[in-house]
Amino acid sequence: MGNFFQDIRYGFRMLLKSPGFTAAAVVALALGIGANTAIFSVVNSVLLRPFPYEDPDRLVIVWETNPMANGETMLRNEASPANWLDWKRETTAFEEFGAFNWNTYNLTGTDAPEHIVGNPTSAGIFAALKVKPLHGRVILPEDDQEGAPRVVVLSHGLWQRRFGGDPSVVGQQITLNNNSHTVVGVMPQGFEFPSAFSHLWTPLALTQRAQARRGAHYLYTRARLKPGVSIGQAQAELSAIAARLEQQYPDTNAQRGIRVVSLNEDSVETTKPLLLLMLAAVGFVLLIACANVANLMLARAASRQREIAIRTALGASRWRVMRQLLTESVLLSLAGGTGGLLLAMWGVDILKAGAPEPMTNFVYGWNQIGLDARVLLFTLGVSVVTGIVFGLAPALQASKPDMNESLKEGERGSTGGRNRLRSALVVTEVALSLVLLVGAGLMIRSFLRLLDVHPGFDATNVVTMHMQVPSSRYRNATEVSDFYARLVGRLREQPGVESAAVVNLLPMSGSGATTSFIVEGRPAPPTGQEPEVNYRTSAPGYFGAMRIPVARGRDFTPDDRADTTRVAVVNETFARQFFPDEDPVGRRLLDPPQPNATPLPPMEIVGVVGDVKHWGLDDKPTPFLYVPHTQAGDNFMTLVVRAEGDPASVIPTVRREVLALDKDQPVFDIKTMEDRIADMSAQKRMLTYLLGVMAAVALVLAGIGIYGVIAYTVARRTHEIGIRMALGAQRGDIMRLVLRQGMLMTIIGVAVGLGGAYLATRLLDKMLYGVTATDPATFVAVSLVLASVALLACLIPARRAMKVDPMVALRYE
Repeated sequence: MGNFFQDIRYGFRMLLKSPGFTAAAVVALALGIGANTAIFSVVNSVLLRPFPYEDPDRLVIVWETNPMANGETMLRNEASPANWLDWKRETTAFEEFGAFNWNTYNLTGTDAPEHIVGNPTSAGIFAALKVKPLHGRVILPEDDQEGAPRVVVLSHGLWQRRFGGDPSVVGQQITLNNNSHTVVGVMPQGFEFPSAFSHLWTPLALTQRAQARRGAHYLYTRARLKPGVSIGQAQAELSAIAARLEQQYPDTNAQRGIRVVSLNEDSVETTKPLLLLMLAAVGFVLLIACANVANLMLARAASRQREIAIRTALGASRWRVMRQLLTESVLLSLAGGTGGLLLAMWGVDILKAGAPEPMTNFVYGWNQIGLDARVLLFTLGVSVVTGIVFGLAPALQASKPDMNESLKEGERGSTGGRNRLRSALVVTEVALSLVLLVGAGLMIRSFLRLLDVHPGFDATNVVTMHMQVPSSRYRNATEVSDFYARLVGRLREQPGVESAAVVNLLPMSGSGATTSFIVEGRPAPPTGQEPEVNYRTSAPGYFGAMRIPVARGRDFTPDDRADTTRVAVVNETFARQFFPDEDPVGRRLLDPPQPNATPLPPMEIVGVVGDVKHWGLDDKPTPFLYVPHTQAGDNFMTLVVRAEGDPASVIPTVRREVLALDKDQPVFDIKTMEDRIADMSAQKRMLTYLLGVMAAVALVLAGIGIYGVIAYTVARRTHEIGIRMALGAQRGDIMRLVLRQGMLMTIIGVAVGLGGAYLATRLLDKMLYGVTATDPATFVAVSLVLASVALLACLIPARRAMKVDPMVALRYE
């Protein structure tokens, strides 16, 4: 133990004697370790942290699966009420099996009206999660019945914000969607089910009519496996139930299966590839930093040849010398780890602040990202391992000096093996840097291509906001459509407003709805196999407000009322797919027959509009069917207002006009259309930015590495260069000599890196738009950039070599 502390004290003294070397090494390691710590903190919180429920590994989600038109299978489809009830009744694999849905509520009667996102939830959900309320109780089976008294459970955040954290709120009445509800409980802090968006829970309370529906799929599930039952056993049992239901109800359940997946696996399904990719990128940066510091260590070891030779001559064993050198490298890495920890704290704040809204609200654990004990342990482990990794090769090289040469020649000993190792490290740096640079280059080119995509509408000066009028006050479709029509009419008359309209689901909203149809006059497909298309309801003037071109026919008009002919507008992809050789305007569509339901009149196509990017700028064109809001009467709508100037300037006007029509009606989720487009591409923008930063750091480290090796070589070959120049070598000859060495290492590194990039970039294939993973232009451009940086790094020591005075060099030696 005494020798160990002696090594540490001696190591500190040696590092303090070389402040330039120590600072350079610590900065390089801090960059690599800090980046790894920041990304690992995200991985730790999102992928590794267990859900805050009892035995979370026994919690599962049950999805329906169904075939899609493109031949693939949808693996995450919501359950229909009737199917879920059959699963729940017949399965023996679960302790508890609950279901929930999403809803929005207008909270009125206390201060200003507020719109709140919540979840109609069955009693089985709380039983499956086994979470106890902070105050009161949760939803019980007797609450979850049609006609039962209305009750509500509040989130901790809503309780604190709206009710001042008063425990006596339990038992009080609050008004939601114009209906009185009794508060029966408050959930504890940190309970974010099913997402951070959720602020309250009401009973699911399926009606008798809803319990019989198999064609409507809108229920999400959570279940708790019985002790000793595996996911595979549950999957086998539920698959058998699904097969029986398919035979019993072929009209609605044809080819529909069941997929059982763990809660943890499902929650990270979309974010896991992104996080692992980022972890790999920062891992590359750390390896480059290690190679850089190893080169510094080799150079420093070369300058200590005489010292090490003397220690060996005095009886120090090779292991003793190696231990001392490894101790110094670990001390360096621990110092770098400390600096990296400080950088990681800053990096985590940037990651959280720059994360897209879907990640912050729907990715479990994102809001809890921080430097906890596991992250600190990771940083310590990475620091120690890094110190050993970059210190091992220099220690092995330095601990076996040629004593005769070292003692005789001092610092100008034989360095052939050491130079080969230094060159190999530089080649590795260049290769790893090229892989990162190619990946970043592809993402940047892809993102720029994405920004050039026209979404099918004009987002300039458009502000949007959501509204939901309560069905308890607006009791039928006519009253609902009249409210929205009056609001839009008032807004169009306001100064600063160019146009206004409403639509149920806005482009770039991340939400969708579908419907099925039959073309009148054509043979009807088998029941349950009717074509399915995207479905939207919009008010007259919506296409004009969004500047979506009407290619043929007309837009909706106020004359398209509930008591007139049903009409529809389709997009160009719909027209091409279902009417390839004819004009769809004037053709009629039928609704698929429903059991025990009166058939609706046919729907006439009155117009064709341009395609719109709904799910993102990289969205492929899909068929859309629009119907007039005056004939649909949806309660939940999005208000679209095009301003004559700054869209923010009309927001107070909209709020005023809404409250003038209904003092209890809030508007919410107010955003410009440009912001919504940015939100949909935020994840790709974030990945592009992070890869770009990592690649820039790698490029700088690689340039420093090349410069260090060439500068060291020039310094070691000063005597040789002096002799060459004394014998007649010209300055240009010396420059070519130095550049040849540096560029040869670069060319080898680029060649190796191109092979690695060709394989590694396949991981980006699904994230790219308009660019292939093996895009030749990107590979060539990145190679040239890296070669240019390497050339610049070589030119500085080459110019120094050109200025060597032969007389001074020979006299010095």
